[in-house]
Amino acid sequence: MKKFWNIFKKVMLVLSVTAFVVLFVFTLTSAVQQKKSLVCSSIQVKIDYESGVSFLTTDEITAKVNSLAGGQITGKPLSALDFRAIEMGLQQDPFVQHARVYIDHARTVHAEITQKQPIIRIINNDGVGYYLSDMNERIPLSGKFTAHVPVAIGEVETREDLYGDSIILSEIYGLAKYLQHDSLMNAMIDHAYVRSTGDLELYTKMGYHTIEFGRADESMQEKFDKLKTFYRDGLTKVGWERYSVINLKYKGQVIGVRKGGELIARAEIAEVKNTDTLAEKPAEPIEDQPADVAADKPAKPAADKPRKPAADKPAKPAADKPAKPAASEPAPDDKPKTDEPKRPKPKAKKTNHKRN
Repeated sequence: MKKFWNIFKKVMLVLSVTAFVVLFVFTLTSAVQQKKSLVCSSIQVKIDYESGVSFLTTDEITAKVNSLAGGQITGKPLSALDFRAIEMGLQQDPFVQHARVYIDHARTVHAEITQKQPIIRIINNDGVGYYLSDMNERIPLSGKFTAHVPVAIGEVETREDLYGDSIILSEIYGLAKYLQHDSLMNAMIDHAYVRSTGDLELYTKMGYHTIEFGRADESMQEKFDKLKTFYRDGLTKVGWERYSVINLKYKGQVIGVRKGGELIARAEIAEVKNTDTLAEKPAEPIEDQPADVAADKPAKPAADKPRKPAADKPAKPAADKPAKPAASEPAPDDKPKTDEPKRPKPKAKKTNHKRN
């Protein structure tokens, strides 16, 4: 009897293991079959419009996803979708910086898009126009959206390969990156003109003056610091419309060219070069200049020569001998009485001693 129960237990164990294996295989097969039968229920697109850029629309991304999926993605089996390939395809769009595609528990396909951020617009003399992104990537112009960023025009060499462009373009990118992080200068600078030499001319949104900036090289930070000092300690005192050109090209100097003519401008430049830097004494050259109508050096010889003799001649005798003219001027009728030169002298001495 005992032997029978041992055999029975062994048979039941074998049957239990076999049943478990069969159940596992059945469940796995059902899961595979069910997965194959699962289809995409919908698609949801999210674009980072909060960044202020609207190059793309949700309809465009949806159409792009459907195209990469080989047809309408809604209703397509999930097993037939290659999400990695769809992401890579979306990132080939010139306006897309990053794409993420995934599916949730409700079998909804999500496509999250990060757009490229333009920081400056390029329009060269050849008529070629595009944006540079904050990652130094070229972005084509869009007919649906125009980014409100500074503009660089003029002699900007542009080739098909971005990395083959001239060094001037890299300096423009450096300028745009600086303006992106300096809210004050970004709010003031409207556009830049690139000369054939690579020097930059900056134009403000107020339109009062032109800024001769020079090259946007390693000295760019110093130039903007000088400009801020000139604005704070100079133009706030004499007025923003006082100068037509502000030159930052020379190290340690800010040269303000006043409106009026070439001769006045050259005189002011010569004077500022001979003075201390505006960063140390910004008020001196600016407060002295508005005191005269013309520039100081060329104007003073013409204006001061007639003034000096007129001012100095009456002042010297009044300062050297104040007593004599005081006695002779108020009493012109007493001249005949004081014709003798010896009498007024002792009288003056006696009266002075008595008064003292």
